[in-house]
Amino acid sequence: MTTSPLRRTHAAPATEMHDGATELFAALMTSGPSACTDPDRIPTAGERTLAQIDAAWDRARVVSFDVFDTLIVRKVASPRDVFLHLAAARPFSSWDRDAFALAQHRQEAENDARRRGFAHRASAEVTLHEIHSVLAERLHRPGTDVADMVEAERQIERALCVAHPYLQTVFARAVREQKVIWCVSDTYHEAHFLRDLLVHCGFDLTNVAVVSSADQRASKGEGKLLKQLAAAAQVAPREVLHIGDHPTADGSIPERQGFVSVCHPWAASRQSDRPATSAGDSIALGLSQIGSRAVEPAFPFWFRFGYSVAGPMLSGFALWLHQKFAADGIARAYFLLRDGEIILDVYRALLGDRSGPTTALLESSRRAYMMPALASGLGSIMSQLSACENPRPAREFLERVGLRSSDFRAAFRAAELDPDEIIAPENVASMTKVLTLLGRLDVVHALLARSQVERQLLTRYLRQEGVLDTGRIALVDIGWNGTIQKALAASAVLEQLPLDMHGYYLGTLPPIAHELNGSTTAGFLFDCGTPSTHTNAVLELRQLVEFICTTTRGSLRGFRADGERVLPVHGTVDHPEVQRAHVAQLREGALAFARSVSQEQRVFGESALSAEAAIRGLASTITEPTAEEARCIGDILHGDGLGSDRARTLATFSDGPITAESLRRDYAAAYWPRGLVTRQEPAALALRGLLWLHGA
Repeated sequence: MTTSPLRRTHAAPATEMHDGATELFAALMTSGPSACTDPDRIPTAGERTLAQIDAAWDRARVVSFDVFDTLIVRKVASPRDVFLHLAAARPFSSWDRDAFALAQHRQEAENDARRRGFAHRASAEVTLHEIHSVLAERLHRPGTDVADMVEAERQIERALCVAHPYLQTVFARAVREQKVIWCVSDTYHEAHFLRDLLVHCGFDLTNVAVVSSADQRASKGEGKLLKQLAAAAQVAPREVLHIGDHPTADGSIPERQGFVSVCHPWAASRQSDRPATSAGDSIALGLSQIGSRAVEPAFPFWFRFGYSVAGPMLSGFALWLHQKFAADGIARAYFLLRDGEIILDVYRALLGDRSGPTTALLESSRRAYMMPALASGLGSIMSQLSACENPRPAREFLERVGLRSSDFRAAFRAAELDPDEIIAPENVASMTKVLTLLGRLDVVHALLARSQVERQLLTRYLRQEGVLDTGRIALVDIGWNGTIQKALAASAVLEQLPLDMHGYYLGTLPPIAHELNGSTTAGFLFDCGTPSTHTNAVLELRQLVEFICTTTRGSLRGFRADGERVLPVHGTVDHPEVQRAHVAQLREGALAFARSVSQEQRVFGESALSAEAAIRGLASTITEPTAEEARCIGDILHGDGLGSDRARTLATFSDGPITAESLRRDYAAAYWPRGLVTRQEPAALALRGLLWLHGA
C-alpha cells in the first residue's frame, strides 16, 4: 500500500492553522481585481470578457469578428476533424482506406500548399482550390476532379457549422446599434464562401464586410489583415473592437497594433483539444464542447456535466449495446435498476424505434440478489456479507440482510463483539471479529433460511417479468465485478432454471471472469481491466460513475408477495434534496446530448462512438479537475449500498479548525484526494502548502 505523502510528516506538529490559512487566502483574493473580493463569488471568464466588451463598446466605430469559433462553431472536436468526413463524400467514393488516412492526406496537402505558396509569393495563405489541387496530385486524381473535391468539403462545412450559441447575440447587438461590422478570418475559405456559410448559419450580412486571408494573401496572425482593413476604411485602430478566440491572432497581435482586442473564452474548439480519429467520434466530441463551452451565461454545472461528460459516455455505451445485441442474438435486454435506468433512457433517446431486442427495467441491487444466492457458497457472493466502505455498528452487518441482531446475543459474545461497536473497514482486527460472527453456525443457519425465502420471491419476480421465458437475455449495468449477474446465475442453478444470460457493462474488472456459471460478459470502456488507461482513470473515482448512473429512488432491499404479484421493497431515498436536483440536471443534460447525437446521425449516418472518445471527458474530469469540478463533485454524498444508508462526501474538508492533523485526516479519508487538493477554499490552500512542504 502506498503511504500518503501527508503521513510522511514527523516534525510538523498538529498546531492550529485555521487563522493563518484563512487570512492568507483572503489576502490572495483581495490582491486581485475588486470583483474577486468574495471567495464564494469569483467572476467567471465569460463575465470578465463581457465586462471588457462593454467597456470598449461605446467607443468602437467598428466591431470586427473572427469567424470560426467566434461567429460560427463546427460540430467537431477540432478544426481538422472536418476532413474525417471527406471519405463519405461522392468525389472520394473510390477511396479504399479508412477515413483517418484520407484526413491525414488532406492535412498534409494543406501543409504542402502553404509551403509552395510561401516559396512562390512569400505568403503561406492559400485557397481551398489550391489545397485540393495538391491533394489531387497526392491521390493521383486528375485536375478535373478538383472542383468537385472543393465543393464536397464546402458541403461538409455547411453541414457541420452552426451559429455560435452566444456570440450570435453580440453580432445582433452590433447590427441593432448600427455599428460598422467586419467578419475577418484567417482561413483557406474564400470570402464568397464565408459569406454563404454565415448566411446559412442565420447571420444578416447586409452592409457587412467579409474578409478572408486566402483572398488577401495576408492574415491577422501576421499582423497585416486588420491593419490593411483599418487603413482602407480610414479608421484608427483604437476605434476598432476586435473579438476572436485565438490568443495571438485575435489577441496580442492586434492589441500591439493599437486595436481594442478581446479574446473570448467561448471557443468550442481550442488549441489543446485532441483531434478525433473517426467521423462519429468527431461529431460527438464536438457537440459536447459546444454545449459545455459556447453558452453564456453557462448552463448549471450538473447540466453541463451531464451533456459533456456523462452524455458521451452513456451514448457511446448505448451505441455499443445496440451493435452487441444484434451480433449476439439478444431477444430481451434488461437494464438493472438503479444504475441501468439512465442507461436505458439514453439508449431509447438515441436509438428511438430502431430494430433491436425488447427492452425493460429490472429491479435489482447487490443486496436483493446476493441473499437468494448464499447457498451457492460462491466467494463473490459470500464476500458481500462483510462488504462496507464506511464505519458502522456491528449489528448492521446482520440487520441489513434481514436478521435481528437481538436474536444473536450469544453469537456477538462469542465473537467478542458489542452490537453497537463501530466497525471501520480499514480496521483488520474489527473486521476479523465480523467474519467470526458471520461464520457462527446459528448465524449461518439463519442466513440460509432467509436466503431460501428470498430466493423463492426472486424466482417469482423473475418469472413475472419475463426473465425466465425462452430466448437469450441481456443484463445491462455499470459492471465492475458483475456481482448481480453472478448471483442471478447462482440462483438459477440452485432452482434448476434454464437461463441463457449475457452481461453487458460499462466496464469490467478481472474478477468478473470467475464464477459466472456459464453466462458471459463484455465491457465497453474496459473489459477485464483492459485497456489499463481507461480502467485506472475510472478506478481513481469509480464513485463518480456510480453517481452518474444513480437515481433518486431508494435502493432495492428485496421483494414481497402481494397476492399473485411480487413487488419490490425499497429503502428510503438516500440523496438529500439538493443532490436530487443535481441528479435531475445531470440526467437532463445526458438526454439532451443523446438527442443531439441522434439528430446528427440522421444527417451523417449512424456511427459508433469509440470507448476512447466516450471516456475522454470523464477521464479529464477525474485526473485533471478544474476548481469548479472539484467543488461540485467533491460535495456529492456517496453511499455504501448493500442495504445500508451510510454515506460520506467524495472530497470535502471536515468542519472545525484547520490543523495539520485535520488535513492529514481529510486527505486520507477522501474518496478523491486529487479533487480535495484542487478545491478553492482556505483548507485546500493549506493542504497544497502542506503537500508541497513534504514533497508530494
